[in-house]
Amino acid sequence: MGKALATVGTAIVIGGLALATAGASLIPTLAGGGLTGAFGTAAFGITAGQYVTAGLALNLVGSTMSGMATGQGRQPTDWVASNDTPLPFPAGRVGMAGKINYRVAYGPNNQYQSIVATLARSGPIQGIVSTAFNDVVTTFGSDEKATNGPHSGWMWLQTTLGTQPETALTSPSGLTSGATIPDWTSAYKMSGAAAYMLTLSENSKLSEFEGNEEKPLIILDGLRGWDPRIDSTWPGGAGTCRLNNPATWVLMSNGAIYGLNWSIGRWEGDSGGGLYGVPYQSSLVGGIGSSLDGIDVGAFVYAANVADANGWKMAGVPDSSMDESTVLDQALQAAGAYRSRVAGKISCVSRGAEQASLLTITPADTAGEVELSLGPSRLDRKNSGTAYFLSGAHTWGDLTPIDPIGNAAWVTQDRGSERPTRGDYPYVPDKNQAAQLIYYDLADRRERLSGTVPLKAYMRRIKPGDCFTFDAPGFQLDGVKAKCLQRNFDPMTAVVRITFREETDAKHDAAMAQVGVTSPVPGSTAPPSAFINAPAIYTPTVSSGTVTLTVRAPSDLSFDYIEVRRSVNSTTMPGTNLVPPIMGAPSQTFTVTDTPGSGVIRYWARAVSDTGAQSAWVQTGVTV
Repeated sequence: MGKALATVGTAIVIGGLALATAGASLIPTLAGGGLTGAFGTAAFGITAGQYVTAGLALNLVGSTMSGMATGQGRQPTDWVASNDTPLPFPAGRVGMAGKINYRVAYGPNNQYQSIVATLARSGPIQGIVSTAFNDVVTTFGSDEKATNGPHSGWMWLQTTLGTQPETALTSPSGLTSGATIPDWTSAYKMSGAAAYMLTLSENSKLSEFEGNEEKPLIILDGLRGWDPRIDSTWPGGAGTCRLNNPATWVLMSNGAIYGLNWSIGRWEGDSGGGLYGVPYQSSLVGGIGSSLDGIDVGAFVYAANVADANGWKMAGVPDSSMDESTVLDQALQAAGAYRSRVAGKISCVSRGAEQASLLTITPADTAGEVELSLGPSRLDRKNSGTAYFLSGAHTWGDLTPIDPIGNAAWVTQDRGSERPTRGDYPYVPDKNQAAQLIYYDLADRRERLSGTVPLKAYMRRIKPGDCFTFDAPGFQLDGVKAKCLQRNFDPMTAVVRITFREETDAKHDAAMAQVGVTSPVPGSTAPPSAFINAPAIYTPTVSSGTVTLTVRAPSDLSFDYIEVRRSVNSTTMPGTNLVPPIMGAPSQTFTVTDTPGSGVIRYWARAVSDTGAQSAWVQTGVTV
């Protein structure tokens, strides 16, 4: 037995069961050569069957935790016409084509064609950023007619944001013979539906569109939702955002905030008293629709704060054809979290930041035998991964891969063998974020110890996501920091079963240091530009000593992130950034909140491209 334990990768046969190990260092100390290791007045007993059970349990937790290779709905850029087209619920800044609701040709010789399409339900959305047709960015004048592009003067566009209630879209004015879209009246208000009407005009030679259509790409800032962090009526909140007043809601570009609102549900219709779309007082059109009492709001708030601190965003178009739990999983995935359940409530666990150990577990706290897994076998564990994410630079189509992410030390541990895998991150809009998240996935799956420990009833205060430390002299778990993945309480036996995984703090810095690299944008033949335009920086606003700075990214497709610096009573720019690099999409607007103290405050900002090109610094100032 001892000889087998000393050999890395050797199977241990106990009671007729073969148990794969990763080496002697992972095996618990066995008292007297038996299977039960006793210490103090209690025992951590481990049987061969329990090794297998624990391994299966942790595999289930891992599949819930990691969004790798998950499914998704239609592509945002699919321009679909169908009676059963699903309802879209866009998040963050994303490009999409819309879902066609109505399409008709009319006017003299069917000169005109109008297409009505939905961009979002349960609106309003935050706003429309830009429009492109057949990949040509197109602007429209006050008469709603195209002012540039190959079809300037021959194309019209009307849009609505999906306000509740909403007025109906109307035909363009000034069409030949006063033509208007048939069977379309002011009754078609499409309240709650962000939508557009695209009208095309053919010329007498049939040469303008030649029987074809202009495929749209509408870049928009998606749905608004309740953020308890800026709701002063919610514990710990500060601000005017209110759950029962959608007019106060804010753009949801944080996966945890989107997940919270998806759990609450997306609502439309008259709530009474002049309010529309109020949760629980109107009609549920998307999401889970759980009561607020059935949601662990605090867990979502914590995950949202971690995501913001890491610069992690969400962008994508969940729709009603998708399973509600899948949407929640993928939204949380973008925030570096996974779905959980606490006391019957919908909850989540964030894994994007180091956490302190809240308490120590000793033998006196246990209520039975520990089930322990020695982690994945060397043949099963992966040491590199290719993340696929939703890239705006690649026009929000199919998921875009980055170069493989891994750790050379892992390859060494695996005897030099490359063991790659794939991870899909359908609501992650940034390549660096995708790189960081797949590193977390790989590192979590390689943790060496995991299992289940039964504890006495008073240990119910341990919740999923909490960290604790084992104090077990003479046992391999002694001194191990672990993270609670699941908690189950049996009231009949008053036993709490905590499913845990070892938590290595060093992985957090390693994950956040990862940088994603993508291939050139399809169709690009020129080398990457060594130039990027400067961002726009606006005059800050001051309220009660708090400065709010607004910066807009340049429109360059190569844009990667913005750096911001600040000085107090000095005209010299400091050498360090005020906040971590702000990652996002081209033309995206960002806000930075700062409490610099009193004096003359100066802010500098510059843009950096995905090739490392740096713009000129731009600056602004304010007196506090």
